[in-house]
This record gives sequence, structure tokens and C-alpha cells, in this order.
Amino acid sequence: MPIELRMLQMDQTMTKGKIGKWLVSEGDTVTEGQPLLEIETDKVVHEQESPADGIVAQLCAEEGSNVPVNALLAVIAEPGEKVERVEVNTDTVSEQPKTDKSAKPTTVQQTPKKTVPQTPSQTTDRFKVSPAAQQLADKLNIDLTHVKPSGPGGRILESDIHRYIETRGPSPSISTRLKASPLARRLAKEFGLDLTTIDGSGPEGRVVRDDVLQANKEITTSVYQPEPIIELTGIRKIIADRMTMSLQTNASVTLHTEVDATRLGELRTLFNDELQKSDISITYTDLIVKITAKALQEHPRLNATLIDEGIQIITDINVGVAVALEDGLVVPVIRNANQIGLANISEQVKTLAEKARNNQLTPGELQGGTFTLTNLGNFGVDTFTPIINPPECAILGVGRIVKKPAVHNDEITIRSMMTLSLTFDHRIVDGAPAAHFLQTVSQYINNPYLLLV
Repeated sequence: MPIELRMLQMDQTMTKGKIGKWLVSEGDTVTEGQPLLEIETDKVVHEQESPADGIVAQLCAEEGSNVPVNALLAVIAEPGEKVERVEVNTDTVSEQPKTDKSAKPTTVQQTPKKTVPQTPSQTTDRFKVSPAAQQLADKLNIDLTHVKPSGPGGRILESDIHRYIETRGPSPSISTRLKASPLARRLAKEFGLDLTTIDGSGPEGRVVRDDVLQANKEITTSVYQPEPIIELTGIRKIIADRMTMSLQTNASVTLHTEVDATRLGELRTLFNDELQKSDISITYTDLIVKITAKALQEHPRLNATLIDEGIQIITDINVGVAVALEDGLVVPVIRNANQIGLANISEQVKTLAEKARNNQLTPGELQGGTFTLTNLGNFGVDTFTPIINPPECAILGVGRIVKKPAVHNDEITIRSMMTLSLTFDHRIVDGAPAAHFLQTVSQYINNPYLLLV
């Protein structure tokens, strides 16, 4: 039974397509999946393929004609099959072409075509070559002057290349692996595989579907490396649970401000010059822990927690200092930071940080914090949004110190500027009291000598 090739609808808005070029002629032998013609739409140029193996019994549309969707384009028949020719409109082919009752049945015969030798002086510039044929010829280093064209207007098709290979026989530059089923060729094209590199398991080394699938599987397996998975256990699991709980339960708000830390740096230098003979070295973190504790004394609402009965103001001021570890984060606590000296704070910060990095902290050193300080200035961070460490009320984030132009005493001069980020629970404290606390911290950083009063 003859098989009809009809105009495909390549998108929802397409109603007709224009026949650009026929890539085969009547009487040609075609294989399933072989491009038969080029169709031009208002969006693309598409090659329509043969739906089956067979002989081109009739071409039902001329080049340049506009053909409606689903209209008959060609008839593919089996060798020796009798096919009645249909009437063809030379401009527009109707969807239901009428059969010419007076036309005599045509017997489709598969006859071998004589090989017409090409002269050595021919070049690809003097005849037409389909893109697929050109690509295959380039890949196999085939001289196209020796290939007999069978397409319209003397166009060389991919089937002509395969026919030439079969006629010529295997050679060192042309592998018998080029024998492949239409489905195998289609899959290889989709996967971007070179058929000449695939071993065929079919008759006479023919590449079949399973060969292409196996080759693609081997390439995918060799290229794909599963991403490493870090197990969410231990400290990482605790951090994940607490931070998620914090964001889900707290009404978090973050305030940012920039403060002049020039005098803070001067005071730090003064302290370290006086303490250079001892083992004590004051850091910016030490100074800000002391400043934070002092500010919490003046703003006790930030040193609070929410319980069932309401808001509980905590009398002890225990400042936790976040310490980054290779696989997580811990917050050892400086107890009663408002009552101890700067040297004591510095010693505790260093000792607790060292114990944290050596995994030697005790549960008591991690519990009882009422406010947390996290400093990312050493990592080059200017500003960020810290997450409250529950059940605390707030957390202060400290950015790096950067020298930049600033107005000081009504003059533009270079100052050491620092950014502070305060995240607080709006259920416990409102924006204005939180901003007032941040303002107090900024004042102490701007003029740290007030700590001595």
C-alpha cells in the first residue's frame, strides 16, 4: 500500500507552507527518516523526512508552491507496486487531491541507476550539495566530484554519499560502521554522537538503536559525577534547626547604620602599646563586646526574651561571640560582660575561640547567652543581615572597617568607617527603642573614651 507524505503543521498558527526545494526525484529510493524536501514557513525552514522506506512514486507539489497543512506532498510506494497518479495544482495543492480516473496506473520499479563518472575538474562550487551530504563528505574526506547526484537540479543528497560508499566498498578512510538504521541515525543526531565511533551489533556491522543508546549511556556515565552530599547531622543539624526556628517564630527586623570607628582604632592602638610587654592584645571584637554590654545596661529591653507569661527582662548581661568553624558555627558566652574589664574580656574571647576550634567547649560555655555579637569584618564583609540566636531578643552584626572620605568637624577627611547591623524581634521591642540602642552603640564606637567615664 502506498504511503502518503503530507504537509505537517509545525506550529499552531501555521496554515500552509511553501515548497522550497525537493531533495529527491521521482523514482528515487528513499529510507525512513531521509530528508525529502525543504519547507519554508514564516518562521523556519524545515526539512520534512520520509515516513518509510520505498520508492518515490510521485511528487505532488512543485517547488515554490504554497501548500496547505495536511495537503499531499508525495507518494512513497514499495518496489513493483502499482500506484495511480493524482492531479496536482501547480500553485496550491488542495487538502483532498482528486484522483485522475483517466490516468494509467504507474508501476514503481526499482532499477539500478548507471554510474556516470564525473570529470576530475568538477568542484563543489559547480553543483548543489545538501547540508547533510556536505557534512558527511567532509567528515569522511570524500571527493564529491566522484559522487553521482540524484536530487533536483543535480543536487547531491546524503543518500548519494551512502550509495557511493557502498559502491566503492570499505576503505581506510570510510568505515563500514556508517551502516545504520534510520532510528539509530536520528538518535545519534539528537545525542550529538558520531556514528563512525559506534560499534554496530546489527547485520554486517549495522548500527542499530541499542548501539546508540549504549554509547550515549557510557558517555553520560563517564561525564556525570554525582555532587557530594554533606550529611545534615551534629552541629550542622543543630544550626539548621535553630536558624529555621528563629526565622519562623521571630518577627525579625534589621537596622543598618554606618559609624566612624577612627577613635576606636586609636584607643585600640593605645591599649596595645601599653600592653605590648604582656600577652594581652586587644581586638576590635573585644572592644565591641565591652561597648555592647555597656549599651545593654542602658537599654535592658534588648537584653530580654519572650516567655509564655510575657516579656522577661534578664538582669545578667551575657554576650555571646559567634565563632566560625570549618563545619559550622558556635557561640561561646562571655558572662557578665558589663562587670568585667577589657583585658578579662579579651582573654576570655581568645580562650573560648581556641577551645571552639579544638572542639573543647563545655555545654556551660555555650549556654546562658542573652545577646549575640557576630563580626564578619575579617572576611571583608561590609554589611549583612544576621539571624537572631533564640531565645535571645537581638543580635548585632559588625562589618569591616574601611578608610573612606567622610565629613568630620564639618570637613571632608579620610576616616575609618564601620557598618553595624542590628536584627531584633519586633514582638519584644519596637523599632524606635532598637534604633536608640544602636545609636548608643554607635556613640561609644565613635567616642570610646566614654567607656572610661
